[in-house]
Amino acid sequence: MKWLLVSNASSTLHEYHLIENNECKVILKYNPLHHSARITCGKHHKLIFVETTGSLKLKTVFKNEYGLEVGSLHQDKWHNKGSVVIDDKKYNYQLQNNPLAELIIYNNNPSTPLVSCGLKPDNGATEISLSHNTNGIDNSFLLLGLCWYLFLPVAKENVVEYAL
Repeated sequence: MKWLLVSNASSTLHEYHLIENNECKVILKYNPLHHSARITCGKHHKLIFVETTGSLKLKTVFKNEYGLEVGSLHQDKWHNKGSVVIDDKKYNYQLQNNPLAELIIYNNNPSTPLVSCGLKPDNGATEISLSHNTNGIDNSFLLLGLCWYLFLPVAKENVVEYAL
């Protein structure tokens, strides 16, 4: 799986597609001015707003259209790992670049991942990100979009297919 930016990078609305086997699984439309994202997978839709707090251990709070907290992202900047909570369900994640850059989402043990998503380093930079030409807020939305997709009933049937 990988995220692809399909809109113009300079447009006010950034549209990403989560691609698996040349098939679009999720469409995420990110609005950086409103710090919001519309996530669509088939007939399932979600509107999310984001607020970032913390300094060393970053915490990103996800809220629905009514301002109620529906999840959070806890990120350890120093170790390229953290956790994502959506609707009281928790996943851990880890960014790694050995041997290739990838995002691993797992329950308890990173050596038994639920899913891995290939990542592309940004123009020779040593830092890896969830998508080419994105910033930290974009990355939070892309991680949220991937985890939200994993929580959907239709995706739960296919989780074994995505595992390594």
